[in-house]
Amino acid sequence: MDPITHAASGAVAMLAMPRRPASRWAVPLAALAAASPDVDVTLANTPLQFLVLHRGITHSLAFAPLLGLALALAGYALWRPSTEGHWRFAKTWLFMTAMVLLHIWLDCITTYGTMIFQPFSSMRVRLNAVFIIDLLLTLPLLWAIWRWRARRGLMLLAAAWLFVYPGLSMGLNAWHTAQTRARLTAQGRPPQSLVVLPDAFAPFFWRALYTVGTPDGLMVYAQGMNALGAPQGPETADTALPESLARDLARQSVVADAFLQFTLLPVVAPLPADMLPDNAAPARPDSPAPSYIMVHDLRFGSSLAIVRKVMSLRPSADIPFKYMAELAPVPSPAPPDPSAAKDTPQRASASAPASASGAAIEPCLLRERMRFSDSRRDSLWQTPRPPTKPSLLHWLVGLR
Repeated sequence: MDPITHAASGAVAMLAMPRRPASRWAVPLAALAAASPDVDVTLANTPLQFLVLHRGITHSLAFAPLLGLALALAGYALWRPSTEGHWRFAKTWLFMTAMVLLHIWLDCITTYGTMIFQPFSSMRVRLNAVFIIDLLLTLPLLWAIWRWRARRGLMLLAAAWLFVYPGLSMGLNAWHTAQTRARLTAQGRPPQSLVVLPDAFAPFFWRALYTVGTPDGLMVYAQGMNALGAPQGPETADTALPESLARDLARQSVVADAFLQFTLLPVVAPLPADMLPDNAAPARPDSPAPSYIMVHDLRFGSSLAIVRKVMSLRPSADIPFKYMAELAPVPSPAPPDPSAAKDTPQRASASAPASASGAAIEPCLLRERMRFSDSRRDSLWQTPRPPTKPSLLHWLVGLR
């Protein structure tokens, strides 16, 4: 969720309190507390750090009381004895922790994914209820702060809106999901995976992403929908990242592993020419050239032309999160040895060629690059680092 909505939610919560400290810092401190978990972005310098830190430990349920304690200590104006109507420190701590939890809730209802169970699990919770910027959620909060700040009853309604509106959107999402699955099944295209996402101006517009098997392999389709769940606009198709290739990349690179845990129905495509490394040509003319792929997902797009136009005007307009890989050619399998086949019959893997011994050969990851355009974080081309036994730091940030 955007910082304005987070800060506004904290201000609304403080203004809705029955008794609050008579300090001019009360509302600003509440707004700061509600936005504070996003301090994690200041700790990330590389794309990998951004991926494992943002919406990580500072957004976890286990860490919320600790962050609430730090915020309570910083909010001395709320429990200072000289402040009229001051709170006890315990109440200040409880309120600040509640603001952290409110932030976590507002992040969970988006499509990005929030690791609320760290440090015990890196599972990302995404409820797919609201777009990353949702005016129907934010504008009522700003209106309440501007016009209703002295009317506690109306402020309570504004605070309730933070839960009622996402709840209604989740109900609509479930309805659209069932409706879309039934429609695709009736067309003879039962989806293997299906997720419905809020588009810009949700709940009036939605997007469905789904995978369907075709003669050309598994494809990821994107379809815009209106408020009633009816298809709107053209259906687009991209090649799904094969599960076997995803597993091979994750085994060879800690960066690929973290990125693929983040993606939602990832797709793969040839790497555009302008993204190729400068030394992409093979060392010898007679040596086979490596292949280059780009992996991303369709989660952060839009089916609305006007939204795509606006998004294309941002300073770093590009696919927001993408992973690029340089792969060595997979050697052709050796001809089968009839005598060996009599002794130890084996069947070649369907996901990768087999070596002379019958073992599957995985593509060799030579170099990789991860780029987050909006945050302007780019790892540039580098040699992959294979996953190792987790250190304490890895455990804390959820990097396995």
